Parts: sequence; C-alpha cells; structure tokens
Amino acid sequence: MIKVLVVDDSPLVRKIASDILNSDPEIEVIATASNAEFAINKVKKLKPDVVTMDIEMPGMGGLKAIQKIMSENPVPIIVLSAFAKKGAELTIQALESGAVDFIAKPSVSLSGGLSDIAEELIKKVKNASKIKVCKKEEAETKTKQKLEEFKSRVGTYKGEYEIVAIGTSTGGPVALKTVLSGFPKDFPIGIVVVQHMPPVFTGAFANRLNSICEVNVKEAIDGDPILPGHVLIAPGDYHMTVSKYNTEPKVLLHKWEPVSGHRPSVDVLMHSVAREYGSKAIGVIMTGMGKDGAEGIKELKQKGGYVIAQDKETSVIYGMNRVVIENGDADEIVPVENISKRIINRVIESQKIFNS
Repeated sequence: MIKVLVVDDSPLVRKIASDILNSDPEIEVIATASNAEFAINKVKKLKPDVVTMDIEMPGMGGLKAIQKIMSENPVPIIVLSAFAKKGAELTIQALESGAVDFIAKPSVSLSGGLSDIAEELIKKVKNASKIKVCKKEEAETKTKQKLEEFKSRVGTYKGEYEIVAIGTSTGGPVALKTVLSGFPKDFPIGIVVVQHMPPVFTGAFANRLNSICEVNVKEAIDGDPILPGHVLIAPGDYHMTVSKYNTEPKVLLHKWEPVSGHRPSVDVLMHSVAREYGSKAIGVIMTGMGKDGAEGIKELKQKGGYVIAQDKETSVIYGMNRVVIENGDADEIVPVENISKRIINRVIESQKIFNS
C-alpha cells in the first residue's frame, strides 16, 4: 500500500485529492495538512511514501517546505501547480529543490478541475513511490561538479557533428540543468531538446535555464534557426522536428496527434534528426518513465548517429534510457554530470579526425 500525505490550504482540494487517491486499491491517504508547517511535522512523524504539495499557500509556502523536507526527511514530492506563469516559475524552482514531478491544476474552479486529472494523479503517485530520494545536500554533491576543464575553445569548427538532440521526461528538469550548464557559450553546434512538459511550463523552464547557463536557451517557435551555442526546447503541446533541406537548419512545430501519449514526443524529434542529420548527430536519452524516444534513437543509431544514455544510478526514473540501453542502441552509458563532458569531447575528437 502506498501511503500518501496530501498538502493543500484548500479543504475542498484536500477532500477531492484524497477521494481520488483512496479510490485506487494500491493507495491510502494517511493524512492531510493545511499548511507547510503541518506538512513538515507530519512527514517527520508519519513517514509517508509520497507527498502531494501545493506550492502557493499562506505562511511558509510549499517551496520552503519542500526545501526543508528534502534536507531533513526526504520523500518523493509531487507538486500541484497553478496553470499560470507564476505557478510555472514556482514549479521549476520546486523541481530544483527536490520535488520529483508535478501536476498542473487544470482550472481555477478546482471542484471539477482535480477530477479531470484523477488518472494522472494516481499514475504519478504510483510512479513517485518507486523513486529513491536522498537528502538534497547529498544529491547536489553528485551533480555540482563544474566542467570548467572541458570548456576549451575549438576555434573554427569543422568537425563531423552538426547537432545534439536530447530527450527526457520525469527528472528531466534537474538533469537538463546539470547537462546544459556544462556547455560553454561558444559550443560550436546547436542543441534541440524535448522535455515532457505542458504549455506555460516549458517557457518558464527555458527562461530559468537561460539565466544560469552560458549557452543561450529559449522555448522554440516555429522556424527558429538552429545555431551554435543555442538550445531550443520544444514548447508544451507541440511536436518539434528539424529541417535543413535547401535551407538553413531550423525547427518546425506541429500539432500532430500525440505519440505514445506525448506531445511533444522524443520519438518525433529523434526520427526527424535521424533523417535530416544521420551520422552528423549526437542523440542523448535521459531519465523518464516509459519508452518515448527508443524508436527514434534506434533510427538515429542505424543511420550512423552517436547515442549517449544517462545511467541508472543518476536517473530519477530509469525508463526511457533503460529501453534504449536494453535495445543495444547506446554507444555510451554515463552519469548525468558527465554527459556534457562526453558530448564536448566527442565534438572535439571529431574535429581532430575531420582535419587530419
């Protein structure tokens, strides 16, 4: 039985969320809390398997509560976030503070809104219960390593590779922060990213990354050019593909049907990269539930692309990357803190070979 603590300042939300979760035979809501202070004490006393946390509450607030819980009594936390710009920004900060996932509240009128996401709430609680979390200080010592020694200038780049494509899901925001902050501003090729995330949140996420990374990071718009030292993140609810045929390299956005339940889909991006770039691409698959990206990575591998997979130990969810690894399509399996280093080394090595 998965023991859950529901934290929200709204009695109605606490009641609806509890009813939804208790309707599943594998889940039991063992307690609720109306504010952050009560939540901290109940986590310490009751030791729940999962906590659902509203972050916009009076008093201490959910964000500080998450930080305190993750530093003292770590537990998988799912954030319930308002579907608005402020809520999105706070959610990104919550994920950086140790929350493992989030759910966007679909409407201001929560009496009906939470019921609309009942299936998602149950699924994410079950997924979160499988995640092993550690104290935030311990987690940061694993990923804090700065990659200054690898930020060498490559001069006029004439190497083999022309693009890096990255796909990730649950655990991806923190993993991407670790990877993208390792690239120098003069990284000689463009980077395209699919992170499973709803609209509004991808924009806030891109802005947050842009404020802390040397490379330029932005939420993609249709027709954006793929430029050296620039990262384009697929916007929520749009598939993203790449195009370089008879034109400068650019991204295209599409409202095609979801693929494996996702829009954006990692598979859609990777298939596109395989067909447009082939052996001139580096594909990266990271933490996430399910298998989105496995088929696209397989095609990229078949067409000569180089594939890097995040290892099990540093993954919040060992799923998307596990499938790629089990398929035999990963050229390298590395910890998240080494991914940017390996990409940079691969790019520099290709230049040496290309120029020899």
